[in-house]
Parts: sequence; structure tokens; C-alpha cells
Amino acid sequence: MDYLCIGEPLIEFTAMPDHPQGFLRNAGGDTLNTAIYLARLLGPGRVGYLSCLGDDAHSLWLRDRIAAEGIDLSALAARAGARPGLSFVTTDAAGERSFAYWRDQSPFRSHFDDSRIFGGLPRADTVFLSAVALAVLHPAGRDTLTTWLQTCRDRGAHLAFDTNYRPHLWPDRQVARQAIGRMAGMVDLLMPSLDDIQGCFGITGPEAAMEALMALTGAEIVLTTGGGPVLHRAQGAAAWTSHDLPPAVTAIDTTGAGDSFNAAWLSARGQGAGVAQAVAAAARLAAIVVRHRGAIVPPAAMPHMTLKDA
Repeated sequence: MDYLCIGEPLIEFTAMPDHPQGFLRNAGGDTLNTAIYLARLLGPGRVGYLSCLGDDAHSLWLRDRIAAEGIDLSALAARAGARPGLSFVTTDAAGERSFAYWRDQSPFRSHFDDSRIFGGLPRADTVFLSAVALAVLHPAGRDTLTTWLQTCRDRGAHLAFDTNYRPHLWPDRQVARQAIGRMAGMVDLLMPSLDDIQGCFGITGPEAAMEALMALTGAEIVLTTGGGPVLHRAQGAAAWTSHDLPPAVTAIDTTGAGDSFNAAWLSARGQGAGVAQAVAAAARLAAIVVRHRGAIVPPAAMPHMTLKDA
């Protein structure tokens, strides 16, 4: 397959302001959001998801939702007696979101504790994960996953990593810095946000963040700055370029904006787009997503996108 995304799938409940007693239910989780948008952009069977669900009715519903998006399920395990994690999302008047989670029961947390789980997994050209996946794994599982990822890279796979820093998921900032820094040093593509770098490493300002990231890794870097220019450093290069985004749209819900940006970037670059074209494609999809409630927009709201649309 082309892409294998790794992470914790959640059932996401988004509060509906027009219906205070109701929630919009959908598949959720940062890397699953990216996988769904990638599958929509590329077509069925080209994106897989490496994770674990339970065998209860909620897990079966979530598995069906993932399959309906054309995502390959061969790496999505099912554990007897387990239940999926839940996410409740509320937004303020500006569309900024806040989250509440019930995820301690999620089987993904211990999925990689035994390295035998990696036997027979499908190979992919690109493996994508985020720091959220690292944060929720047990330390032993984090180590076995990291070892397996290095094996994938040694076999020729391209590794992509979103630094998505969620402080409440980590025992402390030092553990987060070590895990994120270690992964950043071994991947081919690093996709941080300025908020991530400020929150995890205490570095302020896009230029300072880029300098610190370049000292940390030789990977290609795509640094988003919260609506400001996207800073890009080609793999191994000594300098970066700055790429302006289109004018901001009025956001209803920013959930999934970064995840969709990642998907469109990966899709565009995988089809041979240059940096400016990939930034434009990523910004276009993110602008569609933030104008809808929930991380995953209805397929009808996401028109077919080609590189010439960017």
C-alpha cells in the first residue's frame, strides 16, 4: 500500500450548538482523520490503518466507518472484551475547540507491548504517525514501535511524523521532549506546528523554532504557524523557504484542520507536487474542514481535489 497510518482511533462526539442535547458522532483521532482524508484523495485500498479496537458494538461501528472510507483494515486488530476510546469536542464562538477524553480503556495503549504484533503487517511506501500515538502507548510499546519503524525505514519506507503535542497525555514535558526528539531524528518528514514547538520545547517565534528543528533533524520539515506562513526545509538542506497561506476563512470548528492539512500535503507531494503547490492544496482542504462541525466533513462537502485545484 502507499500509506500506513498509526494511531488510536476514537469515537468523536461533537456538541451541536443548535441542538444542546445532541452530539454529532463520527470516527476520530488525529492520525485516523489524516488517513480518512488521504483515502478520499487517493482512492480505496491505498491507505491502511495500524491500530487496535475491541469487539463490542461501538468498536464494530467504528471499524465499519473506517472501512466505508476505503481504508485497508488488514492492520486493524480486534481484541476480545476491549472498548474504544471516546472524545467529546466543544467549540467556542471563534471555532476553537476543547476536548474531553475517555480513553484509558483503549486497547491501542498496550497494542505494541509485545513485538510479535508486527509479524505479518503489510508493507507501505510511507508510514505516518503522530506524537499522540507515542504519548498514549505504554513505554515498552513506544520502544517496540520505534524499533519497528526503524526497521521499516531500513527496508526503504518513508517515515512521516506529526509532532502533535498534547501535554495532558504525557507524564511530564521531559518525557515528551525525549520521545518527540528521538522520533524527529529518525524520520524523513517532520510536520510540526509552532504551538507544538513552543509548548514542548519552550521555543518562541517561527524562525527560532525552525533553527531548533534543523539542529534536531536532517528531515524535511513543514512548520505551520497558526495561519501565518508555512516554513519549509528540504531534507538535508541548510536553509528554509517561507510560503504564505491564502486569506483565512471564518472557522466554525477547527477540529481536524491540521490533520486534513497533513493529508493533502502527503497526497500532493506523493503525486509530484512542488512545495508551493502542496502548501496550497493543504491549505485549501483545511479551509473546507474548518467550515464544518467535526473533524471529518461529509464527502459531499469535500469536492474532488486535483493538483490543478491548488
